Amino acid sequence: MKNSISTKAITFKYDESTIVDEISLQVKSGSFLTIIGPNGSGKSTLLKLIAANLTPDEGTILINDRQLTSYKMKDLAKEMAVVPQDTNVAYDFDVFDIVLMGRNPHLKRFQKEGDADFAIVRDAMEQTNTWHLRERKVNEISGGERQRVIIARALAQQPKIILLDEPTSSLDIHHQIEVLELLKRLNQEKEVTIVAVLHDMNLAARYSQEVLLLHVGKIITMGKTEDVMTVENLQRAYKMEMIIQRNIYTNALEVIPLSLSAKKEKRTNKKIHLVCGGGTGKELLQHLLEEGYKVSMGVVNVGDSDWELGKLLAIPMAEEKPFSEISEEALGKAEKLANESNLSIMTSVPIGWGNIKNLQLVKNQLQQSKKVFLYKQNLWGERTDFTEGRGNALIEELKSLGLQEISTMEELLNQLGEYK
Repeated sequence: MKNSISTKAITFKYDESTIVDEISLQVKSGSFLTIIGPNGSGKSTLLKLIAANLTPDEGTILINDRQLTSYKMKDLAKEMAVVPQDTNVAYDFDVFDIVLMGRNPHLKRFQKEGDADFAIVRDAMEQTNTWHLRERKVNEISGGERQRVIIARALAQQPKIILLDEPTSSLDIHHQIEVLELLKRLNQEKEVTIVAVLHDMNLAARYSQEVLLLHVGKIITMGKTEDVMTVENLQRAYKMEMIIQRNIYTNALEVIPLSLSAKKEKRTNKKIHLVCGGGTGKELLQHLLEEGYKVSMGVVNVGDSDWELGKLLAIPMAEEKPFSEISEEALGKAEKLANESNLSIMTSVPIGWGNIKNLQLVKNQLQQSKKVFLYKQNLWGERTDFTEGRGNALIEELKSLGLQEISTMEELLNQLGEYK
């Protein structure tokens, strides 16, 4: 298969340490794959093995269904370009000459570069915003500028596959986005297969079609970005608390690490059930997790913004089909989750005929002498009852049974801390 990479049980050891441990993977033609993982997980070593800079102790690597070891280096350079993490250049050439080296694989022995080669080099430099540096010495420019020059050299090779090891590490945020947008464009318009090691998980989430998550030399999981970048998977690799939300501007997943001390261990055994929906539970859910509580949710409709955040955070949920009345099955699951919790919190979710049964769940909890708080928000204005008054009447009934109304997050968290 053209433009493809596959590895079969490759292992690489340094002295007695196994850095890459029996990794098998398939990168399909035209993919944009990002490799992520904590320091020491084997990301850069795996990339160097695929680039033929290192030789595996065991296993095989195929480029375009052909064994990597069967390629002559010049032929391999026509297929694949590499942008290393270390962009230092031993010789102080002009920037233009450094990029022009990318044309070497396409030249015969003793052949000089022609007008077509010069045009390709200029195009590569303009795409990477380095044309204005063409007459500068490569070791006189900044590290970020040199990073873009090396990427321009890779583009001048006109490869079908580009491997990049931390290509944005020396770049400011403007040039990070510029380079990744360029790689995305090459991937989409010219079907160049991209494999990049990135330290920034949010850039990985924004630009990758697929993600490979490594930990101590092994694959935790590999697949579509949104399937891989879940709280459960990332916590396994990075060993810290985090939340994941969707960026409202880019629509990409956004990972927000929490400090190691943010989770209060003394409260981790307390379970809270949320009755929410329509985005009313998002802020509360994140605060509860940061405080160390175990949380469940439901009943929420599939596709609801609270449901979406709950899925990203791997929260146990009772869910119902969109725009559907809550079924007895979904209500039963929510009841089970609520019964397993120490207390429940109901948000100011608008009440309609589709979700009014959630109030019955709250009533059942109160009748069992379980504590239930109503977190009174003003997200939807005054009108939150769309059941001709039935919903408001039920809430008043719930208050008479002990539903406690709280209007600020600070007060709610204080009450939760005091509740035994």
